[in-house]
Amino acid sequence: MKLIKTINILLILALFAGCNDDYLERFPQTSITEKNFFSNVEDLKTYSYQFYDYINPTYWDRPSDNTTIHKGSIRTLMLGSVNADNIGGWSWGQLRTINYFLDNYKQAEGFTEEIEKYGAMGRFARARFYIGKVKTYSDVPWYSHVINTDDEEQLYKARDTREMVVDSLIADLEFATQHLTEESSKVMLSKWAAYTELARFCLYEGTYRKYHTGESDLHVTKGAEYFLNKAADAAQAVMASGSFSLSTEGGLGEAYGNLFNGGTPLHSNPEIIMFKEYEDDKKEHGAELVLDFENGISRSMADSYLYTDGSFVPKAVTDTMQIQNVFTDRDPRMKQSIMSPGYIVPNQNIAYKLPIGKTGGYGQIKYMPKEADTHWDGYMTVHTDLPIYRYAEVLLISAEAKAELGQLTQADLDNTVNLLRDRVGMGHLTMNPAVDPLLESLHPNITSSQKAELLEIRRERRVELFAEGLRYDDMMRWKQGKTFEKPQQGIYIPSTGLLDITGDGVADYFISDDGSNEPADLPAGVTKLISSSDDSPIYLENGKSGHVMFKLERTNIGTFIEPKHYYRPVPSSEILLNSSLEQIFGWN
Repeated sequence: MKLIKTINILLILALFAGCNDDYLERFPQTSITEKNFFSNVEDLKTYSYQFYDYINPTYWDRPSDNTTIHKGSIRTLMLGSVNADNIGGWSWGQLRTINYFLDNYKQAEGFTEEIEKYGAMGRFARARFYIGKVKTYSDVPWYSHVINTDDEEQLYKARDTREMVVDSLIADLEFATQHLTEESSKVMLSKWAAYTELARFCLYEGTYRKYHTGESDLHVTKGAEYFLNKAADAAQAVMASGSFSLSTEGGLGEAYGNLFNGGTPLHSNPEIIMFKEYEDDKKEHGAELVLDFENGISRSMADSYLYTDGSFVPKAVTDTMQIQNVFTDRDPRMKQSIMSPGYIVPNQNIAYKLPIGKTGGYGQIKYMPKEADTHWDGYMTVHTDLPIYRYAEVLLISAEAKAELGQLTQADLDNTVNLLRDRVGMGHLTMNPAVDPLLESLHPNITSSQKAELLEIRRERRVELFAEGLRYDDMMRWKQGKTFEKPQQGIYIPSTGLLDITGDGVADYFISDDGSNEPADLPAGVTKLISSSDDSPIYLENGKSGHVMFKLERTNIGTFIEPKHYYRPVPSSEILLNSSLEQIFGWN
């Protein structure tokens, strides 16, 4: 008993000192016994704080068609280098921690509402765990309790169907919406965060089932409509709450960007449903890496931004559009997300020089801190707070779900997409809009009766949620893996020779295909890029002009095999332990 009391005291001290988010890992779980630990609401609170470690924001869209060269594991997959013998990821330790709590939390004494609130946190965490598994493997074993080492039937069970697992995790999320509360602090898990997660996943699952029909190993019976209606209903619950609205602090030119760069406090921001809090020298992140850490922004992403009146930019125009002109009369979110010439990094006094030879694309400034960090050193020193769930996504979920169902109205657009456009002074989206041929070519498999509207909603989603880590999942659920087979393009360069990229009239680069036209006296500070050299990763699409492209993708880009590459194999080592875990989707 003395040991247990000591552990409880240490856990609470660690929690409130804020010095170690993984405090539970410092003590053997077997020492926190059901009998002694789960006795009151404070015990539940202490244990449940680790669930927040499982909910993390992101600040880029790697891998996806929003970035240039960085495809990471997708390229490895497409080149055939991934197989069941060398893949990892089949990890269940987090689930055991969650189920251990869920098996024991009801032993606590206290008000039922408080006890079930913490149970809801556990079930929310379990749902998110299984969402990741479903996206990766589709069919997986469902475990609702801790499995003992002598329970061979459960230890060696086969995959449960996607249908069963999805129904179970949705039940967990719905429990969370009913038993979590409206929290005064937006760093805490609330019922509105649970509704947002429910809406997000139901949109994912509904569109996944709609666009992945015909896959023989996709073990489902419920149709897309079931989940799309659930997504719309969950989004509507948040919208009808009256608890949230879009942030306009900073005006048309800054309100959007201020959500991500520390320009506005997230504690009191009306758009934020939940965010992650960071603190200098204690809990920091690396968002300053977005600008040039192999994270160039693609031409495809840049071309997605509309003119300010709401009209699209024809491909024939962007075929030869130089970076100095790209941002003219465009959606203000573009300049608040992507580096325009003249951008100055915090704590520096000269315009930033885009590293063309490294990333090839535009620079990302969304999430770059508005003010220099107190000890800026270019690596892992940023402590701006980051959104996890925000109201803008809820509006887009509502619009997309209704458009997929063919139920969208002008009133729906005005209450969702057009609120987002109003925030940045953009022209409104109306029913039956003109179809952008470039956008249509990116989404050739849309089957909705409201295709024209849905295309623009997908554009709006891409622009509004850029770099928030959702684009890859969007590509997967829309069945657009084949997009990864298309070589990406970066910025447009009109000709070889001297190039000004910062917009100050002074050359920053000398670019050549073979180096033959290099000036006798190269100005100081000019960087040479000779595409024919062995160490140059780039080339120009037309030889002496065109968009930056990548030699790596010219020589061997690989093949995205459908449906196989929408999933990952169970590691062979796990099948050796449990032969019931059969491979599916062609991975055997």
